[in-house]
Amino acid sequence: MRRSSRIYLNDLNTAKRDTLHDFLTTYTQGVNYVIVRLWSFKEFSNELADKSFTAAVRTRFGVTARLAQCIAKQAKETVLSQREKPRKERRMPRFTHPVANLDSRFVVVESFEGSFDMCLKFGSGVPKVIVPFNWTKHTNKFRDNGWTLGKSIRLGYNENGLFVDLMFEKAWPPKLNEGAVIGIDRGFRSMLYASDGQEIGTELRDAVRKAGKRRKSYHHYIETEENRYLKQLNLTGVKAIVLENLKQVKRGKRGKFSREANRLLSFWHYAKVGKRLEQICEERAVSVLYKNPWKTSQRCPPCGNIDRRNRNGKRFVCRVCGHEDDADHVGAKNLEALGLAGVYSLRSLQRGGG
Repeated sequence: MRRSSRIYLNDLNTAKRDTLHDFLTTYTQGVNYVIVRLWSFKEFSNELADKSFTAAVRTRFGVTARLAQCIAKQAKETVLSQREKPRKERRMPRFTHPVANLDSRFVVVESFEGSFDMCLKFGSGVPKVIVPFNWTKHTNKFRDNGWTLGKSIRLGYNENGLFVDLMFEKAWPPKLNEGAVIGIDRGFRSMLYASDGQEIGTELRDAVRKAGKRRKSYHHYIETEENRYLKQLNLTGVKAIVLENLKQVKRGKRGKFSREANRLLSFWHYAKVGKRLEQICEERAVSVLYKNPWKTSQRCPPCGNIDRRNRNGKRFVCRVCGHEDDADHVGAKNLEALGLAGVYSLRSLQRGGG
C-alpha cells in the first residue's frame, strides 16, 4: 500500500524557492514538449519512450540524460491516460500541474542535523540544493502506525506555494475470508447509504445549499467534511463492500438536470469518496467490488420487480408487492444482492432467477 503526505516548504529561503520553481517550470515545459511529439507520432505503446524523444529533450532544454528519461516517462503516462476515455473524446492532454515525480536517482530523504527533522538532497539533473523540513501531524500518523518512508517523492507548486509529497509504504494485509457483504449507494442526498442501514453524510446536501454561489474554496471544505464522515462508517464484521461503478455516471447527462441539481452534482465528489473508501478498506483488509448501477434503485429487493415508476425521488414503493423503502437503501440492497450472487449487473441476476 502507498499513501502520500503533503508538506509545504514555507521555510525555504528565497534563492532556493526560486531555483526549484524555475526547475519545475522547465520540467513542465519538457513534459508538454514530449506529449506533443508522442501525440504527433501516435506513439501510444506501453513501452518507454524512444531514445529520440529523450535526446530531443536534452538538446532543447539542456537537462541530463536521466532527467530527460524521467520527463519522457511522465509524458508517456499522461498520454496513455487518454486510453481510458472513449475514442471520440480523446484529446491531446496538457500537463498543467507543475509536479515532478522524482525517485532515488534524483533525491535522497534523510535526517537533518539542526533545527529541522529531515531534509531532501537533490541532484543528478535537479538543482543541487538541500531542503530541510519538519514532520507534520499528518506524516506522524503514518510513522506511528507502521508505515515506512519511501524513496520517491513528488515535488511541485500550486497557489499555496512549493510543496513535497512524501510517500509512505506498508505491506498489504491478507484479505478477510469471513464476514458480511454489504452494498453501499453513493449519492448527493446521502453521501453513503449502506445495505445494513448505515446512512452517512446526510448533512452535506444542506451544507452545499447554504454555500450560495459556487466557490472553488468550498470544494475543499466539502472534501474535508466527506473525509470526516467516512470515518463514521462501521466495517466491523464486514469482509467486502459492493459499490456502483460510477466511472461514466455523468456522461450523456448534459442538459437533463435542473440548475440546482447540476450545482449539487458539481459538489458530488463521488470519485474522491470512492478512492478514500478504497483506501480505508485496503487498510482493514476489506475487499471492494464494483457493479453496474443499471436499475439498482428501481428494482424491488423482495420481489425483483424492475419498474422506473417504483421510485419517486427518495421514496420507493413497489408497484407489484407494495414494498416501501428509501430509494438509496434499495440501491444498496440490490448492490449487496449482486455481490452475494457474484454477478456484475441486474441483467445477470434476472436471468439467474433472482
